[in-house]
Formats: sequence, structure tokens, C-alpha cells
Amino acid sequence: MKKVLSQVVVAVVCAFLGFLLTYQFKQLSVANSGDIDYDSADILSEIEILKKEKEDLQKNNEILSEELKQLEDAAAKEGEIEGEIKKQLDNARMQIGLLDVKGPGVVITLALKNSVFGTNGTQTINTVSEEEIVNLINSLWYAGAEAISINEMRITPQTGIKMAGSSISIGSAGRVDPNSEIVIKAIGDKSKLNLAVNFPGVLDYGALKSYSSDVKQMDDITIVKTTQSLRYEYIKPVQ
Repeated sequence: MKKVLSQVVVAVVCAFLGFLLTYQFKQLSVANSGDIDYDSADILSEIEILKKEKEDLQKNNEILSEELKQLEDAAAKEGEIEGEIKKQLDNARMQIGLLDVKGPGVVITLALKNSVFGTNGTQTINTVSEEEIVNLINSLWYAGAEAISINEMRITPQTGIKMAGSSISIGSAGRVDPNSEIVIKAIGDKSKLNLAVNFPGVLDYGALKSYSSDVKQMDDITIVKTTQSLRYEYIKPVQ
């Protein structure tokens, strides 16, 4: 009798301990899920703050750039030397993409074809990657392009073109969706640029075969300045 009673007591105690362990586990799970939600919300809040700070910095940079331009214009009026210095500064800013520029050149519009069918009758559409875009941009630089933009994003000496998931990252300026229309502008000798992009193997390179291409020569193209922050921490002029 005592043996049975002791067994019942042990069973009750085990059941009670099991209940306590289960309850604590549930409470811990709820607490952890709450922490995850809080952390996620916290991260999203931080991202929004950083975006706002970036916008504010860009606005302040534009204001400072305009004030600097006014000071340079005033200094340039004082003499020939000052005017030549101002001209060289403006040329340098145009080359690194800090100013809006305009001039003759070509506009290339790439649009993904509606359907491309393989040999087995199934629909196969290959979209462009960094490889095709870089090849096209390099062809334009080689032909003497002085300024280039992709979907209004200025290409600078520090602009990297790299796949980022299903899209193509254009430095820190933004991304290009390969499934949407891609517009590339280039300023330079429009005849040379037109000849370069229509050279065999350029507009039909790789996945560009899946796109229709329209190349227009124009006398007045505007390419806006870069929104990418240029950094020069390591290079120094040689004395």
C-alpha cells in the first residue's frame, strides 16, 4: 500500500514539474518573440532615421555647394588668373560628376522583349546582369564619352556596378530593375558613340539579345549630377 502511495506521489510530482517546465518554456518563447519584434521595429526605425539624415546631408551639401559657387564667381570677376582657376574647378567638378551637364551624344533605351521561346517551345527570358551593363558602359567610355548615366543615375569614377539580388546596384545611387526599361545616356561625339554601340557584339552581347534596343543621336542631352557621396581618404597629390 505504501509502495503504491509513493508511486502515486512520485507521479504527481513529476506531472507538476512537467507542467512547470512547459509553462516556463512558453513564457520564454513569448519573451523571445517579443524581443525579436522589438528588435525588428528598432532596426526599421534606425533605417528611417539614417534615410532622413542622408536627405538632410544632401540638402546641406547642395546649399554649401551653391554658396561656394557664388564665392568662386565673385572671386573670378577680380582677374584673369582667378577666372582660369574657376574654369579649372568647374571642369574638374563636371568630370567627377558633381555638376549637371549637357551636350550632344546618344540615348540608348533597352526594353525586355515580351517573349523569347527556346527550342522546346518553353518561354525563356534571360535578363541582363552587371556583365552586360559594364560591357556597354565600357564601350561608351572607350568611344570617348565624357559623361554617362543609367536611369538618371550618374556614373562617376567611384561608381561600381554589381548584381544585388535580382537587381543591379549602381554604386550607392540606386538600383536598376532588369525587367524594366533601362535608359543609358552618354555625352560626347555622337557619331563615335553611335558607331561604338552599334558595333557587332555590343548590343547583342550576352542577355542583351533578350532586349530590344533603340539608339538615338541627339544634340542636347542633359545628365544630372551624382547623388553618390564621393570619398577621398587615401589618395594624395604628389609634391
